[in-house]
Amino acid sequence: MTLTQWIRTENAVQRYDFWLEMRGVARRRRKELRRELRSNLAEASADVGMTRALFGIGSPKELAHAATQNDPSRPLWARGALAATFVFGLVVFAMMYTATTFTAGVEAAEVTGETVRGAVFPWFGVEYSARVEPGHGGIAAGARNVQYYVLGLPLLAFLLVSQPWRLRRRRRRSAPVTAGRV
Repeated sequence: MTLTQWIRTENAVQRYDFWLEMRGVARRRRKELRRELRSNLAEASADVGMTRALFGIGSPKELAHAATQNDPSRPLWARGALAATFVFGLVVFAMMYTATTFTAGVEAAEVTGETVRGAVFPWFGVEYSARVEPGHGGIAAGARNVQYYVLGLPLLAFLLVSQPWRLRRRRRRSAPVTAGRV
């Protein structure tokens, strides 16, 4: 197998693994399915070539959906982590934008040489501050009490998307059933 073939194979396998993870497949099962896909691609590439072998498997997403069932008792940790990362980036960007806008407002009001503090609408409990030095000497901006938004909202997104309460279904299903009295 050439280096190019190996890279193409691993690319297909990793994309397949990603979609298996998004489906909620357990790690051991994903490892077995990856190994099976690698061997199938190696055999097919020897017969018909790598390009036709890759076209033969189709989309890794569709392959992952066809190879597995969605397990309703397994939390979706990877989806939760993705959602939390997205929400974290969004919150940080929004807070930085708000701080910049607050500072621009202080600058437009021509308040120089003193620190101005205030609250801005969607961020309840967050105190923004800005200081504009006279004669274009510099600008400073800041915010207090942002931890509730920067940490709390991504955590909430993680919990809502990953659904850890699904573990209760697994425990209930694996609990021994006792026979009732007659």
